[in-house]
Amino acid sequence: MRKRKSFIITIVLVVLVGVGWYAYSQYKSTTLAATDLLENVDFNDKDSLIEATSSKSLETAKIPEETQKELLKAFENAKFKELKDNEVIHPDYEIKITAHGRYGLFVDTSNKFVYVDDSEKKYLMADDNGFFDILKNATK
Repeated sequence: MRKRKSFIITIVLVVLVGVGWYAYSQYKSTTLAATDLLENVDFNDKDSLIEATSSKSLETAKIPEETQKELLKAFENAKFKELKDNEVIHPDYEIKITAHGRYGLFVDTSNKFVYVDDSEKKYLMADDNGFFDILKNATK
């Protein structure tokens, strides 16, 4: 009886570890980094900057240099998932990133959607790394 119980527990543990490994590998393979979205971007470029223009007022926010660096670092470390074409995005901001090139983005802060103008693809920011909080505070 004791051997049978140990055998069953071992089988259950092996199955749980297998399911966990599968779920982790699926999550890992479906998330993208910012460097996957923006071709040839170099966030370490010392002249990197970020601009945010409100879609409602069409005013470009004056973002201090230190906050720009925080925004760039948060965006660089964020994780993304590609969205299907039928997902609707209602952008709050147009974001321009200059980092060894110029990149245009449209951002929906309520749904955490990002539209990359160059590739014409939509993404969900699965882990925003504080990007939206910093953006909201910077554009008040």
